[in-house]
Parts: sequence; structure tokens; C-alpha cells
Amino acid sequence: MSWKTGIARRPLLASVAAVLGIAVVGGAVYEGEHLFGRRYPRTKFDDLLDQLGDRDSAVKLGRAAAEGKEPSFDPRAVAHALRTGPGKGSLIRAVETDIAQGRLTAVQGWVLPTSLIAVAEIAASVQQPS
Repeated sequence: MSWKTGIARRPLLASVAAVLGIAVVGGAVYEGEHLFGRRYPRTKFDDLLDQLGDRDSAVKLGRAAAEGKEPSFDPRAVAHALRTGPGKGSLIRAVETDIAQGRLTAVQGWVLPTSLIAVAEIAASVQQPS
């Protein structure tokens, strides 16, 4: 006497294929920004610039912040200060420290932490003019 299971082969294979398809689509959606997102030229400041949510907006902010300043901005010195300062390379911690200590600067009506403006100025300095 043979016991036949109630599971047919074709519906089982179709279910497995559907689950694998859902997993592939889910992985593509999850990793899509990294795979298909905007690519930027490599710079010496990518450890700081990669922490920005939108580098293009940061470039605009950096250019606006640099309008009233002298042209002697040194991105290497600013990056070194951000890497060794209160945030130790973490933009979020540096911003939190700036807010807690009241280090804020106004740029075109926006009051922003100075470390965020500094990273935006770095982004503007390495971005090719468009």
C-alpha cells in the first residue's frame, strides 16, 4: 500500500518560484538606491559626503553659504576639523553637538548647525560647476 501525499508537484514548484520572485523583487527594492542611485566622482571627503541625504541640495546650500565669505575656504582643514572634532567623523553627532552648544549659522533664512554648513561647503568645493 502506498501513501500518496496530497501535494502535487506543479503547484508546489509554482509556489516556490513565486516566493523566490518576491524575494528577488524585495531585494531589488531594498538595495535599489545603492545599485541604481546617483553616482558621484570619488573624492577625499567621501567619508563625510556619504553621510548627506542629498548631495545636490548640499551643494546648493554650500554655494549659498560661501557667497558672503572670502574665497580662502580650505576643504582639507575643515574636513580634518570635522573628523577630529566633537563628532569624530559622524555628521549626526557633530550636528547634535552644534545644536546643544548653540553653534548655529543663518544661510538664506535657514538657521543651521555650523558642521552641516561646513560639509555642504565641502560638497560645493568638490562639485564640478554646472
